Amino acid sequence: MAGYVSLLAIQIAGALFFVWIELPAFRQIALNPGEQIQHLPYNELATIGTLLVMQAAYWYRLLRVPIPFQSSNLILNHLFLFMGRLSFIFGAALFSVVVFRHLPELDRSADVPLLVGRGILFGCGLFALFCVTLELERLGHALGNDNRN
Repeated sequence: MAGYVSLLAIQIAGALFFVWIELPAFRQIALNPGEQIQHLPYNELATIGTLLVMQAAYWYRLLRVPIPFQSSNLILNHLFLFMGRLSFIFGAALFSVVVFRHLPELDRSADVPLLVGRGILFGCGLFALFCVTLELERLGHALGNDNRN
């Protein structure tokens, strides 16, 4: 059980760190659509490392560590399902602002290699948030396994 809880805590902490570290970029994109963001004061290596650790914890848990909680707890069931849905709100909001508002406004002078690198990091971050969402929903479903309505 400690292994599962540790792996889940790593994923949640990574998601919180990723959201916290990306908030300045999100704000800049939301306020200045179409303007290429200059280098922000955060370490991209820390973001990459966080995403790699999150993914390692997720896939190790998924392939090797079963969810130890298989009891019925309606409150925890709803809490973890809610957290799962809530965890992807930032990702969905960021995706919407970037893809539907920011990218169409970019002009031809944008630094394409920088955009590609940031786009890859952006996609990896969204995928990591998606995996955390799945993990929280799996736990929520495990805690509500008696199917009471």
